[in-house]
Amino acid sequence: MKIIQISDFHLRGDGKLSFQKADTIAALNKTIDYFCSLKDYELPEYFVVTGDLADGGTREGYEIIREKIHQLPRPCYIVPGNHDKRDFFLEMFPAETPVEEDIKPYICYTIDDDPVRVIVLDTSKPGCHSGGLSDKAAEWLDRKITEYPEKPTLVFTHHPPFTTGLPAMDEGFDQADRLAQILRKHKNVRLCCGHMHTSIFTMWNGIPCMTCPSVSMQMEVDFRKKDSPDVAPEEEKENFKGGGDRFFLGNPAYLIHDLQGDTVNTHYVIIPAEADYSGPWPFKYYDGEGH
Repeated sequence: MKIIQISDFHLRGDGKLSFQKADTIAALNKTIDYFCSLKDYELPEYFVVTGDLADGGTREGYEIIREKIHQLPRPCYIVPGNHDKRDFFLEMFPAETPVEEDIKPYICYTIDDDPVRVIVLDTSKPGCHSGGLSDKAAEWLDRKITEYPEKPTLVFTHHPPFTTGLPAMDEGFDQADRLAQILRKHKNVRLCCGHMHTSIFTMWNGIPCMTCPSVSMQMEVDFRKKDSPDVAPEEEKENFKGGGDRFFLGNPAYLIHDLQGDTVNTHYVIIPAEADYSGPWPFKYYDGEGH
């Protein structure tokens, strides 16, 4: 059994370049075309998109995304990110967000009928760039996590709860300790996140965790802090927020989670889209815009 994870489209519905540099519509088109070209044996049981689908969470952006993901040759499930809007998700993606009434407005749900169990956990906070675990989502996850103890389980979120070392992105995660305590109740669970625009593989509180690369732009891996003496040139110092605040226009990439026996292997795959890898560019909004 295979599950393909893709993440962070940041698609603009107004035709502008995301962060003034990235043609996110072109990146999404190339990604969908690539998956549609795969042979049947290369396809997953389904796709999971771990958030930040539309930049600013606009209806226009979601309309484009809905049309494109409906072209995928397998079902697709989605997770909200900090750029998304929950109300539009539930309205426009009902099949891709099979949420039970008792957990709304949080977009949390499970996919239980396969050899690998999937739990989708909403870590977004409206109006915030950072993520966390709400009390309601925590109680729901605590009920769900041990329902199928014999199955390998993947928990998909947008935000990673661990410190990544990219200072501009390490904004904290509400109730991270509580999340770890709940996940440790299952002996065969791993956490699959988005948000970082690069792949990170780590152990956090004894839990295997990873982040998915982006469809639209790839993060510069830079561990310098805001006050690092290595920041140059001089005129950059005023705007430098620490590593993790710039990106390259790289090829889209994704993760394949593949079940082998009782183990899930994760593979990193690049989509050959002839990107020029220009950059690094700052995550710079147009005047009047923000996170």
